Amino acid sequence: MTTTTDPSYVDPALINPRTIRLVEAFKDALLRLRDEEGLTFDDLNAVTDVLQQIQKVTGAPLALAAMPLYSELFQGGRDGYTPSEDVKSPTVIAGSPRVDNPGTLPMRPDEPGVPLVVSGHVLDGHGQPLAGAKLEIYHAANNGNYSGLYDDGVPKYNLRGHLFTDAEGCYTFTTVTPVAYADANASAIESVVEAAAALGRSLYRPAHIHYEVHHPDLISPWFGEIYFKGDPVIPVDFVGSKLAHPALQADTTLHEDPEDIAGHGFQGPYRTMEFDFVLKTRTSPDTITPKEERA
Repeated sequence: MTTTTDPSYVDPALINPRTIRLVEAFKDALLRLRDEEGLTFDDLNAVTDVLQQIQKVTGAPLALAAMPLYSELFQGGRDGYTPSEDVKSPTVIAGSPRVDNPGTLPMRPDEPGVPLVVSGHVLDGHGQPLAGAKLEIYHAANNGNYSGLYDDGVPKYNLRGHLFTDAEGCYTFTTVTPVAYADANASAIESVVEAAAALGRSLYRPAHIHYEVHHPDLISPWFGEIYFKGDPVIPVDFVGSKLAHPALQADTTLHEDPEDIAGHGFQGPYRTMEFDFVLKTRTSPDTITPKEERA
């Protein structure tokens, strides 16, 4: 790096025009909020203070604490058919174990929750199966914690795993049904409670399962969350109700027949869920009609 004693010197090689444009556009947006909505410097300080409090009590990176402010902006921002987030989840952990297809996510022998059998397909824009697609799958336990993020004695890869689709693009795995959850530490912060109430939002996140889908033919990997249709938390999601796009909400069915339960090796009622990913490959059409879209 070039050094100089001239305090007015700026290295032209380090200037990034895109950075300049983005910063200026952000400032312009703040100016509009100031002039049109009465945004004040104290308002910005209040937001910063809340984020710092969340970061302090949760130990989460500040970027994670700030995600509720911007995650919705990037939802469905790509024309990849099945809507997805452009913001990768900070709860992912690399190196999850491979499970069979069909298989079961790693879990504790006494894992709380109603058993859930999830199945579906990974398809391209022509409705053709993507065989050998890698699905990274994980979700929170019933207490709202993700394994591997806390020193809580839970195995690192609990409720985490990956599998590969079969020749028909199918995948099937068994886990426990996720539930809505709130971070207990963040929920104890008075200013967080007040902010959620002012926005008309719950302190909870709706139940969901995280996926990443990788395949050599995909334009880009898919990553996002699949939700449960009818979940009352979705409209008041703490992070943002737009994340749970209708095309990302799957139907579930409760099974209570004793013979059916016994035939699946469960001790009590269980649920099933089906969800198809329809993703753009290098040979897929630019767009597909809603009738053709499976997800």
